[in-house]
Amino acid sequence: MLKTFVANGELPGSITVKEYHGRYFPASIPDIASQWKLMQSFEADSNDVIICSYPKSGFHWIWEVVTMLFNNTSNISKELPAKYVLEFGAVSKVQQSPPPRVLGSHLYYEELPVSIRQKKCRLINVIRDPRAVAVSSFHFFTKIKEAKLKGTWSGYLNLFLDGKVMFNDWFHHAQLWESVRQSNSDNPIHVLYYEDAKKNPFYEFKRLARFLQLDVKESTIMAIAEKTKFSEMKAPKEAAIGHNFGNAFAGNKYPLYRKGREDDWKSYFTLQQNAQFEQIYKERMQYNKLQLKSVVIPGNNDTGCVEDTRYGSKL
Repeated sequence: MLKTFVANGELPGSITVKEYHGRYFPASIPDIASQWKLMQSFEADSNDVIICSYPKSGFHWIWEVVTMLFNNTSNISKELPAKYVLEFGAVSKVQQSPPPRVLGSHLYYEELPVSIRQKKCRLINVIRDPRAVAVSSFHFFTKIKEAKLKGTWSGYLNLFLDGKVMFNDWFHHAQLWESVRQSNSDNPIHVLYYEDAKKNPFYEFKRLARFLQLDVKESTIMAIAEKTKFSEMKAPKEAAIGHNFGNAFAGNKYPLYRKGREDDWKSYFTLQQNAQFEQIYKERMQYNKLQLKSVVIPGNNDTGCVEDTRYGSKL
């Protein structure tokens, strides 16, 4: 069922999603009920790996890295990572493929196919600063035709904080996954922070290889770290993918990458918006271990935030 959310108060902003069992999916996904049923029938192998993250947290990047590690190569894949997201129809593509298969999902742990949980598949939980997630998703969802995202950055931020966006509330997603990590010690779950991987990719990718029990030479990991830099990967990846999935997006082209920076959100958040966000985060995540890695201190010579958002006008 299609549902349109409107920002609170006088903030101009609205977005259209497709609701199924209380979850909000891209409006462009056809027949979610059938896809959900097919996904739940997926027969996982204990060697499969699932990258679990809230949307726009770095799934495409880490899928590329994990695929390289498994193949023991620094060659960039010609595949579109989105085709391996379980809730986007990946099952029909990979069901007959030999394991290990590198898959992805933006769902909660309890929503994953039962076989994944029963066979204790390795899970990689990718976490990114929610402010960066908000900015990245703002640009991405703007390009989805049927999302009909209208309004301003301020309006979208209001919707994001209310969980009225695709895949629901970031805070709830983060809390549920933290609970899963604490209560499922027998299920191997590796936490990877987007910002840490950007700052020290060699170290984080080496940790990934160890978690996946892969014997990959340090020289290969170093090459993977270099080849998966945004500046190195963007052009060849977009050339290989072409216009796959493009009909659902503005300009008929899949917006795979934008900037890939960990601090770009500061170019969108005003000091007031950030103060509000940090306060909401403090209140909602006060009982959780997961805390913001970067806190803006007003009064510093360089807070990084803009004085007034550049995206105040209508899209």
